[in-house]
Parts: sequence; C-alpha cells; structure tokens
Amino acid sequence: MIIDYESLTPEQQLFARVMFRNRIYQSNGQRYEDLFVSVMTLRDSRFRPVKPQGRKGDQGNDGFIPEAGKYFQVYAPEDAKAKISEAAEKAKTDFSKLQKHWEKDAPITDFRFVHNDKFQGAFPDVEHEIAELKRTHNLTECKAFLAKDLEAEFCKLSKPDMEAVLQSVIPRSQEIADIDYGVFAEILQHLVESQAPIPNGELGPVPSFTEKMRFNGIEATASLLTVGSYQNAAVDEFFNRHGEFTRTDIRNRLADGYNTASTVIGRSQSSETPDGDRIFFELLRTISTAPTKPVQDAAIVLIAYFFEKCDVFKAPDE
Repeated sequence: MIIDYESLTPEQQLFARVMFRNRIYQSNGQRYEDLFVSVMTLRDSRFRPVKPQGRKGDQGNDGFIPEAGKYFQVYAPEDAKAKISEAAEKAKTDFSKLQKHWEKDAPITDFRFVHNDKFQGAFPDVEHEIAELKRTHNLTECKAFLAKDLEAEFCKLSKPDMEAVLQSVIPRSQEIADIDYGVFAEILQHLVESQAPIPNGELGPVPSFTEKMRFNGIEATASLLTVGSYQNAAVDEFFNRHGEFTRTDIRNRLADGYNTASTVIGRSQSSETPDGDRIFFELLRTISTAPTKPVQDAAIVLIAYFFEKCDVFKAPDE
C-alpha cells in the first residue's frame, strides 16, 4: 500500500508541511531551484531538469516536460519585494530565450514562472507580464508557480518521497502529538494585520446563517459572528496565498476544536447561558494564541468564516 499525504495522521501532515515550509523560507536562488527540481522530479517522471552549460547557461529553461510542451523558469531572490521590476523583466526575457533555443525541440504551450514568493502572493507587475505573454504567444497556460504551488506538489508525493525531499523521517504520530506548531498563529496574525474597519452605512446583506445560529442555540454571540463574517475577504486572501492544503488543515483542526468544545460543554453542569454560546467561547479560548483583544477578534473572524461554510457547528438540516 502506498502511503501518501492523505494517509498520514493530521499530526504527521502538519509536521511534513511545517518542515517543507521551513525549507521554502530558507531557500533562495540555487537552493530554491534545487528544492523545486527535487519535488518535480519525484512528482512526474517526465520532468527533465536542465543544468546550465557554461556561458550558454540554461537558455531560459530550468526544467521542462517536453511531451506536454511545459516549461519552468525559476526566480528566487532573497528579497522578492526589492526585485519586483526585475522579476517581471526576467519572465519576459526568459520566455524569449525559450522561444529561441527550445521551441524547435518541443513547442511551447505551457510556461510556468517559478517564483519563491514565500507565501506572500505574486506582484501585479509579474501577473500582468505573464498575462501579456499568454495573450501574445497564444499559450494554453501561462502562470506564476508560487510557493503554495510547490507545496501542493510536495503534498501529492508518497511518504518516502516526502521524506527524501525533507531529508528527514516523518515521525509516528504519537511522537509528535504533543508538539505545538501554533497552527492558528500565522492566520490569526494575518487577520490582526489585515482587518479593515466596517464602513458606516455601507454594509452588504447580513449573512444568511440566522437560522443556523438559532438551531445551535447561539444568542449572545450571534452579533460577534455576524460582524466577524464581514472580514471574510481577509481570510480568503490568506488562503489564496497559502493554498488549499492550508485551508483544509485549518478547517479540519477547527472542526476538531468544535467537537472537543461540544464534548466539554456537554459534560459540564447546566447553565443559564445557551450551549451554543458556551461552545463558541470554549472554541474561541482554544484557538486564540494570546489573550488579547486583537487576537480574539481575529479568532472570531476565523470562526465566523467556517461557521458560514458549515464546517463548525451543526447545520439545520443535519
């Protein structure tokens, strides 16, 4: 049986992703290219890395899948923010090199500009240049290949291949179950820094989860969830930068936190406070990484986001 990412326990999944992200954060230039090549070589047996040849260099090609006409060019400066215009220009010039030196061997239909954005997202100048390349050369695909995309490819590897990339064994879950990686810390910090004030008189329609609040016995905390839901865009921005595996991981852990909170409240003595409100506060306490108002406000935004998507608390039709 092949052991892949989905077969790992949640603790092992988080361990593997944290280890891989550390590699991404620590890798610039050639180190990042080497990391990229190590993942892609294991992901697709057709992938062929290209080694620079003296003064000729790699002729704009750091790796390709010739059968698919798919080419990759890696750009990973230490400080990406200081090299925005350079990144956009490199995408353009490297594509010109590809056309000159590789088109006759394997027609270019798919160009991926591999950029170590360190999960910050691609800059507009880079996106505009890539879109222009796609239009001008009528490419089937032409995209930035960001850190989240490399992480997604890594998470599709088998466990032995993940360990080969990490150069480390993924421990058994019981050996890492008590390690606190602060899974919520990064997204809560993002929300603390990203939340925008709610403009007076310009609110959109109130989220349609009033029935769900009533069904779950949420009364005193209903207004907190409603206000928190108006920051959904900030949550989406984080997941757009960090990828679907991060979204799924946080969703699953928040759901586990809700189940634990429900059990705790269910076993406790009855109270005048509705169970839904008590569960909400227990979940808020569990995921808040610091007992400060900004962090708790951010945690409320996160709970509201997954409440609306029915990943925490029960839906009325369950």
